[in-house]
Amino acid sequence: MQLIVTGRQNDSEVSFQRSSPDDALQMARDLEASGLHAVSISDITGRAYEPDEFDACFVRLSD
Repeated sequence: MQLIVTGRQNDSEVSFQRSSPDDALQMARDLEASGLHAVSISDITGRAYEPDEFDACFVRLSD
């Protein structure tokens, strides 16, 4: 699975490719913690997930 994590800072956009949902979520959280805004995770179909969707889409609950 290929996921692209993107964030914006000072009119510049940075993107990182990650191969697992866990890695993508961690990268997104790291970008937010670093002060980047408009952080999103995009999947292979091009759908972009905003921060309020991260937990529902990328966090797996253990049994």
